[in-house]
Amino acid sequence: MQSEKKIDFTKIDWKSVTKEKAEFLYKEAVEHHKGIIEDNNRINDKAIRMLSFTMPIMTALAGYFAISWENVSLPLLFAGSTAGVFLLITVFLLLYIIIPRNIFQGPESPGAYFTDDSYKRDMRKLFIGNIISLHNCILHDRKVMKKRDFHFRLAVTACAILPVASFIAFLCSSRL
Repeated sequence: MQSEKKIDFTKIDWKSVTKEKAEFLYKEAVEHHKGIIEDNNRINDKAIRMLSFTMPIMTALAGYFAISWENVSLPLLFAGSTAGVFLLITVFLLLYIIIPRNIFQGPESPGAYFTDDSYKRDMRKLFIGNIISLHNCILHDRKVMKKRDFHFRLAVTACAILPVASFIAFLCSSRL
């Protein structure tokens, strides 16, 4: 069960949440948050792999045009320019995915409980506090994951369109 919206935790009857329920809900929230972190990591890994595939192609294309600039025909120049534009779009989208943004790793570190009087609270209240904190982390991290997924899909689409767009640019410019 996924909650896509913020919950007003002040309206929850916390007195009806026993320590066992709080512990169960906390474990569920931790597992759900781990899944979101893993999904974010998978998207990053895919973006890095795709970037490592795209960068050599872009370098080779730039190198080819740098070496043979005076002998390049107009159709080849249009096709190469189109390919370069689509490769740049792909690279920028992939870099946007990879550049770190605030991913919350979940519950507090153990040391955080000793910076104030949190360690003196009973376990049920600690679990409840962590449940609230994790819910907010989950909502935030899910937004980040959705943005990364959207930009990855755009990058894959740009990479898939690249050969067709280059071929069309080549055909259109050869008729000039």
